[in-house]
Amino acid sequence: MSDFRNPMSDLHDEFNPKKIDVLAAVRESYSGAWNHLGEMLRLIWLPGLLYLALNVTGAMLADEGHDVIRLLIEMATLFLWPIIAVAWHRFILLGETPVGTYQINFGQREARFLMVSFFLVLLMLPGFFIATMTAGLQDMGPSASLVGFAGILLAFVGIYFLIRLLLLLPAVAIDEPINARFILERTRGNFWRLVALCVLSSLPLLAAYWLIMYVFVVANLPLFIPLFLSSLLSIFFAIVNVAILSIAFRELIGPPGTVAANLDRPDTL
Repeated sequence: MSDFRNPMSDLHDEFNPKKIDVLAAVRESYSGAWNHLGEMLRLIWLPGLLYLALNVTGAMLADEGHDVIRLLIEMATLFLWPIIAVAWHRFILLGETPVGTYQINFGQREARFLMVSFFLVLLMLPGFFIATMTAGLQDMGPSASLVGFAGILLAFVGIYFLIRLLLLLPAVAIDEPINARFILERTRGNFWRLVALCVLSSLPLLAAYWLIMYVFVVANLPLFIPLFLSSLLSIFFAIVNVAILSIAFRELIGPPGTVAANLDRPDTL
């Protein structure tokens, strides 16, 4: 698994679902991100530069007195991310590169990607909302504790389905139909492996981030330097994150077109 675009065999069994090789996928995501770093940065250099500049600017603003500006920055980055992520997913899974000098269009494909992202986040919000609301109502006695516990359980259920349905994102990026039932079928038995993918792919970058912050404090560097370095690091983290989902999609779902080909299957779970 040394190249993003070398698919492995697509073997799936209804009673023995395919299991993703976690270490091989993490290894491929890092090696692929490094080997194709120049190509992937050329894909998104303009939206990526804007994303980087907005992140640094937002981090440097004071906590108070810039609420409107911070909100505008958050909105701008919210719409820039689908442009970046979709381009990377399509490069990894389809080998697609833009024809023009830059790519910064936000079309129907990016809008669907953003919509699915919102849907995934909403899966865990009700449970967290219930648990948070009941945390301050201890005077209600056992009933509040029971409702709070139910909220925590609901949040865990939401996280479970969020992880299982993360592969909707690369599916949408390559114009596959939104078919949650089919994604759930193909990710069956892989929940903890998907969790391990997310955790293991993040650990090296989190360690590098804390190292940057430690050097900043010890050396008393200007604030702009660690913010800029951590933002650059976040770009590489974003590539790895997109690569992980693309590799998991390729291994568990199959080559592009698999979801569409199985859309009308009567036995889809």
